[in-house]
Amino acid sequence: MKNTKLLILGAVVFVLLLPLGQALAQGQEDAKFQKILETYLDEYWKFYPTQATVAGYYKYNDKLEDPSQANVDKRDEIIKKINSDIIKLDRSKLSPENQQALNILFDYIDLEFVKLENLLPWDYNPLFYNEIMITSLHSLLTKEFAPADSRVRSATERLKALPNLIKRAKDNLKTPAQIYTETALKQMPHIINFYKNEASTLAAGASDPVKQAFLAELNKAVPLLEDYQRYLRSELLPKSTGNFRLGPEVHRRLIQRLSGSAISQEELANRAQADVKNIRREMFLVCIPLHKMMYPEVDIEQLQGDPDTIWNRIIKNVFDKIKVFHPTKEDLVNKIAASAESLKKFGLESKLFPVPTEPLEIKPMPGYFAGLSRVRLTGPGAYDTQGKYAVEIATLPDDWSEQKVKDYLEEYNNFYLEVMTAQRVFPGTFVPLVSTKKASTLITRLFPNPALLLGWPIYVQQNLIYAGYGDYDPRLRLNQLKLMLKTVMDFQMDLNIHQGGITKEQFMRYLTVTGFQTEAEAERTWEYLVLNPGSGALPYVGLQEILDLEKDVQRTKGQAFDRSDFITKLISNGALPPIQLRSKVIN
Repeated sequence: MKNTKLLILGAVVFVLLLPLGQALAQGQEDAKFQKILETYLDEYWKFYPTQATVAGYYKYNDKLEDPSQANVDKRDEIIKKINSDIIKLDRSKLSPENQQALNILFDYIDLEFVKLENLLPWDYNPLFYNEIMITSLHSLLTKEFAPADSRVRSATERLKALPNLIKRAKDNLKTPAQIYTETALKQMPHIINFYKNEASTLAAGASDPVKQAFLAELNKAVPLLEDYQRYLRSELLPKSTGNFRLGPEVHRRLIQRLSGSAISQEELANRAQADVKNIRREMFLVCIPLHKMMYPEVDIEQLQGDPDTIWNRIIKNVFDKIKVFHPTKEDLVNKIAASAESLKKFGLESKLFPVPTEPLEIKPMPGYFAGLSRVRLTGPGAYDTQGKYAVEIATLPDDWSEQKVKDYLEEYNNFYLEVMTAQRVFPGTFVPLVSTKKASTLITRLFPNPALLLGWPIYVQQNLIYAGYGDYDPRLRLNQLKLMLKTVMDFQMDLNIHQGGITKEQFMRYLTVTGFQTEAEAERTWEYLVLNPGSGALPYVGLQEILDLEKDVQRTKGQAFDRSDFITKLISNGALPPIQLRSKVIN
């Protein structure tokens, strides 16, 4: 009897201790992962100290990037070691939160391998150095995370490291693509102007000795930058004969890691081809009553030719009437700001999407950030506890002809500008990014999924029209469809440029004829897609993931499906990869 009791007691103790043992094992594995993550991030910021400051990781504020061969090789070894440590982890013993974080980390480590093995921006892209030259100082002098003296001292140390960076650029840069060097040259006068004029003003709050030390280094930097500008023009541009196309393998890998999409690129390409046809048909249907009012002498039913030709004629005719209603060059940013305010008011009243309490400033983009994108969203870093949000809008270049300016403004007519604002400004990526900055996990805040960030506003934009934004004005609907068509075409052209061999002439014809874009808009889109591989594809990839998820949620919830609730849930956990997001939204 006594032995029986002892056996029973032992069994009970074993059962009680079993979960404790499992918890200890899980805790140990979680601790290993956290150590790996901390090591990865610290090494990452050590290699990219400028980006560390932007992210709010201030340990390396006095350092500049050093893309020497020895440092790049060391970075490669570190990444391989970290990747090996990750593989050794027992994922089954990680907490669900850490399993999610590990998947995100794995994707970004693979992106690092793409950069180290294929992209090599320090060898083939002068824009890599331009960004460091401007952001290294700008981030310190404009982010008020510490007293002015501390920030200006760090900026002074970075100025002392500038000669080495410029020397490294001259030694490293080989045969970049011509468009890279030309864009870098366009930025350089603005960068030099920042060093000559703006930087000293931004440092005005520092004490006199600190400020004087900074100004002394600043004065040394200007002639160095002017010499570097001469180098870009006279030495690098003549040998800028490199290929800007990534190639199929690298480009596919880049999009997959950035998007985390479960949809194959072949399936996405098939969807895009169908979408182009369906969107153009819908544009034609929207245009029929407008065309009858605008061109009463034309009987659409009597027109001869294939459907594409008829659609092109009718849609273009309507755009010809609409395009005259546009802002002036000088009022473009103010018009966007006014549209953003209208969209914010509609969001609050309709409750279609969550409206953050954080204010958003809308202002012109400085010339030293121009060239890569037409809209730039800035905000607090992932490590920052506070900070301001702003959307910067690229203004039209001063060297554009009157005709080119006219074409561009007609493209961005009052109706197109309204839906463009919804997609790229407010709610734009601002709303999902604000939500992501509040995510509980650091890695989600650091590496938000770009496909979701860019796909969410496109999904919302279409639902704005359905919800009555703009009082169901068919001109607004027509331009919303045009912007949707552009999203699809950007995906197609991103693939055609970097995985195929489409020429600029073929590209321009497709966008201007099939996509109804002006020459000026198509030209800028070409530059954007060439300079930002993968970025043109991601919005469409993200949208398709959201649409697939919407179908699944509708199937699960039936009549109880609520679109505004769905829109909110998409971003309530931060911009997660689609596969991870699915379980959060459906459950």
